[in-house]
Amino acid sequence: MKKNLLYAMAGVLLFYSCTSTPTTEETTETATTEQASVDSVGLQLIASDLVSPVFLTQPSNDDRLFILDQVGEVRVVKDGKLQPEPFLDLKSKIVKLKPEHEERGLLGLAFHPEFKSNGRFFVYYSAPLRKGAPNDFNHTSVIAQYTASGSNREKADPNSEKVIMYVDQPQDNHNAGTLMFGPDGYLYISLGDGGNKNDIGTGHVSDWYKENDGGNGQDVKQNLLGSILRIDVNSGASYGIPSDNPFADGNNGMKEIYAYGLRNPYRFSIDQETGMIIAGDAGQVLYEEMNVIKKGANYGWNVKEGTSCFNAADNKNPLPDCPDEDSLGTKFTDPVIEFKNSMSFPQEGLGIVGVGGYVYRGQKYEGLDGNYLFGVWTQHHGKPDGAIFAAQVSGENGPWQHRKLHFRNRPDNAFGHYLLSFGQDNSGEVYLLGNEKEGPTGKTGKVYRIE
Repeated sequence: MKKNLLYAMAGVLLFYSCTSTPTTEETTETATTEQASVDSVGLQLIASDLVSPVFLTQPSNDDRLFILDQVGEVRVVKDGKLQPEPFLDLKSKIVKLKPEHEERGLLGLAFHPEFKSNGRFFVYYSAPLRKGAPNDFNHTSVIAQYTASGSNREKADPNSEKVIMYVDQPQDNHNAGTLMFGPDGYLYISLGDGGNKNDIGTGHVSDWYKENDGGNGQDVKQNLLGSILRIDVNSGASYGIPSDNPFADGNNGMKEIYAYGLRNPYRFSIDQETGMIIAGDAGQVLYEEMNVIKKGANYGWNVKEGTSCFNAADNKNPLPDCPDEDSLGTKFTDPVIEFKNSMSFPQEGLGIVGVGGYVYRGQKYEGLDGNYLFGVWTQHHGKPDGAIFAAQVSGENGPWQHRKLHFRNRPDNAFGHYLLSFGQDNSGEVYLLGNEKEGPTGKTGKVYRIE
């Protein structure tokens, strides 16, 4: 079974490589979450006629919404209307995308905190394999800076690209893809473990845990994969290293790494009020997880899948025991939300592929204030049936209880699309992005705001 944080997500990157969410309206008790109550909310259509919308964001002091379409375009919603011309067109730079499940493409966008004055913004996209990369690798991820011109920064300059970082990717899946500035002014970047399955195969190094083959999640010295990075893009060079990064001295690990032990943290967010970083990490076949990301923390992959001891040789049958810390003495951090994947647990799972979202800080639905919204790509294999859940944030260690959201102005109270991603604007409102295809094809992509 393919797992990609969005099998269809399409390329959006939600690879079908994750884990669970209930296929019924009622969530069932799992290792860390349960709750039968349901909130009924409304959805307002914000944009349509997109292919595969995978991210939405808004620059500071700007009324426009910016939507990433996985096929290579940054689109703009201005005065309530999707503008006909893209803000930036990168279709010629990205790899040729498959019309079926696809996790590559244009995946990340972050505006500099001073975008209004300096016009700087950053993108993450999947390019053809660069010269000098290993011949048996699949493609190269590019993190690049662009600038926008005009008094109101109306248009990006397509010739202004300045590459910040290249990351050669051995497989086509597990690319992660979020870029986000923290309140500290640094740029955070999520990277998957390099793809394939079980953190093994081409491009997956050997680590300290010999009971399992692989893998990049536990390696911090040979590559950046399976990690969340933190860099300083205001240093004057391509980028600098914050002095308090866990391995800033370069002795025990690569300087860019902020947290590690992750499989495919496709979407993470930073709470507007508390600064808490929360990432959804796609599981292998049994469990999906949401994690509070802390500096220097190790989230266990591929020693563990969620709170379970992972077995790379037989991924449906966990090992009876495993270490509780890595070779550096860092204890594994458990997820704050863990749930079963409905492919392996048809009656108990919440769905297929967990998708990380945002802490709601808006005004349109008071009952959600301070709740973390997350979802699943779909509840049923082969059907556009994503689901959204709300979890009451209760400390950094969890567990967080969750409940399912129903949509009173949608057929059957259901979302009715593959859930590709979430977005959030400056006022804290949360958006749902989806389409009806299992890949970046057609024009069924839509963006909704929770009302």
